[in-house]
Amino acid sequence: MSKRTILHTIETAGPGGAETVLLHLASRLNRDRFRSLALLPGKDWLSERLEEAGVPVHFVESNGWYDFRVPRAIRRLIREEGIDLIHSHLPGHNFYSCLAGSLAGRPTVVTYHGAVELARSSSLKDRIRLATVRNLADSVVVVCDYIGQLLEAKHFPGKKIVRIYNGISTEKFAAARDGHLRSELRVADGAPLVGTVANVRESKGYEFFVRAARMVIDRAPETHFVAVGDIDPVLGKPLFALVDQLQLRDRFHFLGFRKDVPEILRALNVFVLASVSEGFPLVALEAMAAGKSVVMTRSGGQQEIVEDGVNCLLIPPADAEALAAGIGELLGDPVRAVEMARCARATVQANFTLEKMLGEDEALYERLLEAA
Repeated sequence: MSKRTILHTIETAGPGGAETVLLHLASRLNRDRFRSLALLPGKDWLSERLEEAGVPVHFVESNGWYDFRVPRAIRRLIREEGIDLIHSHLPGHNFYSCLAGSLAGRPTVVTYHGAVELARSSSLKDRIRLATVRNLADSVVVVCDYIGQLLEAKHFPGKKIVRIYNGISTEKFAAARDGHLRSELRVADGAPLVGTVANVRESKGYEFFVRAARMVIDRAPETHFVAVGDIDPVLGKPLFALVDQLQLRDRFHFLGFRKDVPEILRALNVFVLASVSEGFPLVALEAMAAGKSVVMTRSGGQQEIVEDGVNCLLIPPADAEALAAGIGELLGDPVRAVEMARCARATVQANFTLEKMLGEDEALYERLLEAA
């Protein structure tokens, strides 16, 4: 069988979950069967990682949903590079890829990663985009059943929807060492360290995490909190003000984007995902693979993979008191926390590996290419 060429495209290029999934697909597909190229909006974190992995990257700007430079660029790459299949991510490029793929007669796979992507679908623009994808996509990948149900509620045919859970390289997080985070922050070895890894966005529930930190510290003053991720300056400003208002400046540390996430996770006593809306967060798998006890909100697909009280504590979203109670419960019972962490790691290693995700995507590509 000849090698097939896959075009991977997305409307953003900074560090994030959807971008990481594209990176894994483009760089880790079986190279005896597939050749990968990427089309991105510009140079950023993702383009750098893809180029490091030897994946050719092309660029096209897009200033609005009606900017047809993207489908024109896709059609050009189909002609010049012999693209056999298009795999796009996020609503904007899902729309453009379906247009280009349909016109060129190439199978198109689209992926929806989160509920936020579907929440804003009431405007005429969003309804047109969604209807185009619904009618023209050959296959619609969802990262959890929760997203699949949201799409079915918007009249996507169930036969088009394919659930492929995200996967991670478990060894990378299981083998990481406990770096220098404590010395960097001047946190005593015995002091509890609680953290999250999430870009500062509205959906990530940072306000509730900060408020929960104040409640935990009131009961355990030696506890420190860390937050890793890109900080949107508009959303970050009120968060910093809240930290000051709650007198947490010496206990709550915003670290920004970091390249040493595995080492940071290993340093934590408890990992927290405080989101108010999620799809299927990679970082939850990463924390579990790192052997951390985890507190997560019931805010998306993550509750499909964990059992409350066994390998995770699940709490309601947008509830700082419940979040603080969950953190306090794990900090106050180290034996139980260790057992939950052990179960969490086993869950990821058994069910959510990068190899499993790649195998399911490759099988989907082959089915569509055989039918084309």
